[in-house]
Amino acid sequence: MFNLDDCFALITSRSGKIFAKKLDEKLSSKGISRTQWIAMYYIHTSENITQKGLADKMAIKEPTVARMLQKMEFEGSLLRDGCNEDKRIKYLKLSEKGTKDFLKLMPIVEQFKNNTISNINENDLHTFTKVLNQMIENTLNL
Repeated sequence: MFNLDDCFALITSRSGKIFAKKLDEKLSSKGISRTQWIAMYYIHTSENITQKGLADKMAIKEPTVARMLQKMEFEGSLLRDGCNEDKRIKYLKLSEKGTKDFLKLMPIVEQFKNNTISNINENDLHTFTKVLNQMIENTLNL
């Protein structure tokens, strides 16, 4: 019989909300949201990422990303670089300020990650990640 408390969708949704809330608390004290930090991460680690590409990676709607990027650009953290082949395309890059801010926040995020996985062995973490990614793939193929 179906038991909602054992439902993987509920467990992962609930855990994601808890992780997001706690990380937001850690980062908000530094004046940045978790979503902005994630955007900074993808911009910093991706070559030639566009607004649409960022929205896809973050799995959020493009208008939401557009507003966030406007704010980051206004604050001096983001630069938009034109594409020579297609002037409509703008690649996202962190400014010098954005890069410094991102790198300053990295230890906070690393410590958060380390705290969340403490007392879990590496094999279990590997299995968890593998299974969860397969469940995501299965769900996308529904």
